[in-house]
Amino acid sequence: MERSPYTGLEPAELWRHFAALNAIPRPSGQEGAASEYVREIAEAAGAHWLADRRGNTLVRIPGRAGADAHETVAVQAHLDMVCESAPGVEQDFAHDPIAVRRDGDRIYAQGTTLGADNGIGVAAALALLTEPGGAHGPLELVFTVEEEIGLQGALHFDASLLRARSLINLDSEDDTALTVGSAGGSEILLRLPLALDRLPAGWAVAELRVSGLTGGHSGVQIHEHRANAIKLLVDVLDKLQRAGVQPRLASFEGGSAHNAIPRAGTVHLAIREDAQALAARVVADGVRELELEWGADEPGLSIQFEVMATPLRVAADDGTSSRLVTLLRDLPHGVIAMSSRFPGTVETSANLALVRTSTKQVEVLTSMRSSTLEELSGIESRVSALAAMAAASIETRGSYPAWPPREGSSLVACTVGAYRRVYGNEPRVEVVHGGLECGVLVANKPDLDAVSFGPLIKDAHTPGEHVYASTVTTTWQLLVTLLAELAANPATAGASVAPVL
Repeated sequence: MERSPYTGLEPAELWRHFAALNAIPRPSGQEGAASEYVREIAEAAGAHWLADRRGNTLVRIPGRAGADAHETVAVQAHLDMVCESAPGVEQDFAHDPIAVRRDGDRIYAQGTTLGADNGIGVAAALALLTEPGGAHGPLELVFTVEEEIGLQGALHFDASLLRARSLINLDSEDDTALTVGSAGGSEILLRLPLALDRLPAGWAVAELRVSGLTGGHSGVQIHEHRANAIKLLVDVLDKLQRAGVQPRLASFEGGSAHNAIPRAGTVHLAIREDAQALAARVVADGVRELELEWGADEPGLSIQFEVMATPLRVAADDGTSSRLVTLLRDLPHGVIAMSSRFPGTVETSANLALVRTSTKQVEVLTSMRSSTLEELSGIESRVSALAAMAAASIETRGSYPAWPPREGSSLVACTVGAYRRVYGNEPRVEVVHGGLECGVLVANKPDLDAVSFGPLIKDAHTPGEHVYASTVTTTWQLLVTLLAELAANPATAGASVAPVL
């Protein structure tokens, strides 16, 4: 019998729930079975639960060890996961379970995202229901949906249902830090009308393809030297235009999710037969330049260009093709500004996330983040202006608020103390550039004091995602230690103490 990758890992209840979740498909918007699992566990434990129309679930647990009358504490995680597969891996995320493998201390999936983001947090919250012992006051476990597509579950959750004034979010990915704030964000969907004209004789079809990039989380890795497949494709197309080749685009497909740095993309284009030799030289020179720039940080980079035997019957006209290339070239991607208050932290960024082509239009999705509303509005205005120049329409959507750090947070002070006792050293107290649901929940319930922590998860939102099992154990110890100390010192909940920032 094949050995389970979770054999010997602690706490056993947490890993049992994580294994169960990874047997349940849970892409964003399809979390119904995962929500049902949460409710079954709650009912088996005798806990009361509530569910809203969006699919969010709130589970209430009475206090343990005589702490029933203490302040209620909320513990929150999201049920959905980013669904990404490595090249050549066939995975139907709507139906197939996640196949898991173990490499020493690291837990991976087999060629796909693992779902540790945020399945480990969900499993930890469920273990509070089923792990025997452990003192805590009354708890509210909040399981949200559709976090990975713009925090939609949290945005639709009625935060007034919460009795708690302290919130522990379990969606962080660095066990050396406590998170006390996060960026806000929004998305703009641009639509460029596309009229595909029948090509006359004398044109050939070519395919330009970029693959093998590292990708990553657009909030966590946006400051790292990671290539964007859309931008690489556009760099080559722009060189073709400047050389006088004037390619006519038939399709452009790139990226996979609003919060993932694009790892791959493909363009089909028409080139005059008498310009094929020039196009080949321009592409070869462009590929060499890109490989020199990115080769060290993107060892898997592959850029392929080939003239295909299949005839291309339709393509966009020169004007539309040129406007699309110019728009994609000029749309911002990467770090816009760094934080002056938190050195080394990104304050404002943009992720050119998706390009999709239909018979009538090209859709381009760009995702923006910032810790300040003014900076976020500024980048939105810049994108809107570029859209107008390209004659593209825009739709702003998926906006969510920033989570500003709370000076004098008693919850953070208590968490720092619990961290010292568990780890024997000081945590970093930081603001992150990724969006966290704390921002939404605090905005909708201003008396809510929040902190976020979690185990060490690397390469989230990519097929290389993995979690370090030993850090799951210590993060669990931090959680139960903190809950016990909050129950032992109820006066700290909601109180104000000396600033810790």
